[in-house]
Amino acid sequence: MPDTVRSPRILFRADAKPDLGGGHIMRCLSLATSLKTRGADIAFACAPGSTELVPALSRSGHPVMTAQSAADFDLPGKWNGQTDAIVVDLYSSVRADESRMRQISPVIAVLEDLPERVHDCDLLVDQGFDLQPADYARRVPPGTALLLGPDMTPLRPDFARLRTASLARRGAGSDLSRVLVSMGLTDVGGISTRIVALVRASLPAVTIDVVLGPHAPSLPDLRQVAASDPCLNILVDVDHMAERVMAADLAIGAGGGSALERCVLGVPSIIVVLAENQRPAARAMARAGAALTIESPDSVAGALPALLRDVSSRQLAQLSAKAAGLCDGLGADRITTALLDLIDRRR
Repeated sequence: MPDTVRSPRILFRADAKPDLGGGHIMRCLSLATSLKTRGADIAFACAPGSTELVPALSRSGHPVMTAQSAADFDLPGKWNGQTDAIVVDLYSSVRADESRMRQISPVIAVLEDLPERVHDCDLLVDQGFDLQPADYARRVPPGTALLLGPDMTPLRPDFARLRTASLARRGAGSDLSRVLVSMGLTDVGGISTRIVALVRASLPAVTIDVVLGPHAPSLPDLRQVAASDPCLNILVDVDHMAERVMAADLAIGAGGGSALERCVLGVPSIIVVLAENQRPAARAMARAGAALTIESPDSVAGALPALLRDVSSRQLAQLSAKAAGLCDGLGADRITTALLDLIDRRR
């Protein structure tokens, strides 16, 4: 087959680590799914241990190459040392790494959520709130395509698919009977154990669903608790996350992409800020009336019981309506279209 008509080859450079979590790879997998649906050939290059922390990466069927550093990795052999685009989702990379990647790729795309970093890229996606193109005027090359705002968040297609049904359920009104706890695959600091204990003490009758990765530090303790608590469900390495989120009347979770997943489905949430880069979005959501926030893990014990005690059906409905207006779940489709158009122009 002539090279000009073969499927576009797109490599994702992202890592998962115990102190970083798996969110970068999960959002890349969402975008990869959309690109593959449109005919792209996908591969990943990740730090050692990433597939163990994010089993969904292994299940995806995409080739996974080992990355020794931000710009030190191999490509699948059949690609003959060249790719059509590299999607970079790293906190450890700098502009010089992206410039090095241009030796093997004509298109560099960046998923960004840290402030003030400078990039050598052709497409940049930032799902942050209240962003303007001028914010990137001196941070990317002239002519870089910018996709900005929560509606550009790459989420799994199930969230958009279930949006209408989930919003209809909340529009009918509901009491607080089911709480989702989802603090990230790596459960940094074992925070899920503390949150579950506080929820159970504050709301003795609710059903609690806890989503964890297979290596989460809270997992052994919570399994022991669940053995004597029939209303505590431990969900490990969940495939159908949208259905789990939709079932909740209230979610307690980290910031970042998972907070926007909840927005798509209109699920009221309490955001616990686990990292500094999550703080601006969490505060923006709180200002919009779309979430309640706890500013740090150290504040959970003092803040969460009062929030749970005071929450009402009316407040849940208000949080749901405001959250649903922030993100429609179609960001992966928008990024896919922009990236494939850019590849076509460069080939």
